Amino acid sequence: MKILLATYWYLPHVGGVYNYMTQLSRYLESQGHHVDIMAHHPDMQKIWMMSTGRFVEKAKVKDYVYEQVLGFYQTELPMVDPWIRWREIERYTYEISAALLGVNNYDLIHTHDIVSTRAIARVKPAHARHVATIHGVLASEHLLSGQITSRDSLPFAYAAAEEYFGFTSADRTIVPSRWVADQVVAGFGVPADHLDHVPYGLDADYLEIQSRKRTDPLPNQDIRSLTILCPARLVPVKGHQYLLEALPQIVAQHPVVVWLAGDGGYTEELKRLVAHEGLEHVVRFLGAREDVAALMRKADIVVLPSVQDALPFSIMEAQILGKPIVASRVGGIPEMIESGKTGILVAPGEAQELARALLQLIGSSGLRLKLGQQAALWAKEAWSLERMLSRTMAIYEHVLGKTVSEVQS
Repeated sequence: MKILLATYWYLPHVGGVYNYMTQLSRYLESQGHHVDIMAHHPDMQKIWMMSTGRFVEKAKVKDYVYEQVLGFYQTELPMVDPWIRWREIERYTYEISAALLGVNNYDLIHTHDIVSTRAIARVKPAHARHVATIHGVLASEHLLSGQITSRDSLPFAYAAAEEYFGFTSADRTIVPSRWVADQVVAGFGVPADHLDHVPYGLDADYLEIQSRKRTDPLPNQDIRSLTILCPARLVPVKGHQYLLEALPQIVAQHPVVVWLAGDGGYTEELKRLVAHEGLEHVVRFLGAREDVAALMRKADIVVLPSVQDALPFSIMEAQILGKPIVASRVGGIPEMIESGKTGILVAPGEAQELARALLQLIGSSGLRLKLGQQAALWAKEAWSLERMLSRTMAIYEHVLGKTVSEVQS
């Protein structure tokens, strides 16, 4: 088959969506299929086909879209919030760019977010089957980040509509956690029978190889210090501020160093908080890293203090590598961690509880070893890549109305 994997997000990047798409692409190509990947270019100035390098200059499309959309809203709907106008302009730009790059010759298109799913559904040919994997719930993230200030606002109504159409525009929609399904069914009216729950999987052998690679030079640290790694985008939804609020209590009792591996729009705010708390000697901002697996192997503890998360790859990776984890009891994370057995769960936004959990691990090498070993045993079965791929292929066959081998012949 000819298969297109598409997303609105930029690729390549360090993160779960890219990990998911590259694993799926490698498998499909190993089975003899032709796979293209379409996404924003990392410079965000182009929509490109990663496999061929072909691209559409975004500005050439967006200038036309901007004029048309803005003119319509100014004339017909002047009360509409500029944030909504911007999102409409972005979706139309992606939609037209996809059509210009060409989506007519694919047997199957698999999209990976609500924007690309709605856009592709509007421009794909009738014969092409369409599957979506939606990796989270953006409307809630907009509220948590402050981009939307109220559930009673017009922007939230728009975001809710985005969720509905994003989750329903494909022939079938895959969700990685039961939490995502519950959120969109109860909150946005998505039919439950349109969704397929397929947890992520990871190539454990590949992860092991990556974890053994040399890391970039890291700052020197006191050999007595334990290392706490937080591998997450620097955005409000990941809850870094609560980790930083917990640290003064921790460093008063134990020497530690904290690695923040990731980048994002919240970086400067977090650096100001570090300075305010006098933690410059403790916290290291490592930026976006391609060696996160190697950093995990070096770390003693992994922490993820999110206020919302669907099914974070970082927890899966830490578990497979046998690392003790402290994470928030939010989103799909309770589906990943049995507190006290395969990690420790804490209430989101509770810096004191987070500090107590980290101190418990810091103070007991035996507990760290026990939780890491039990997490690794659980992860071997729970995050089976083969199971994820077989379930995904079964969904492909369902929407195609025949087996993949029949399509190939």
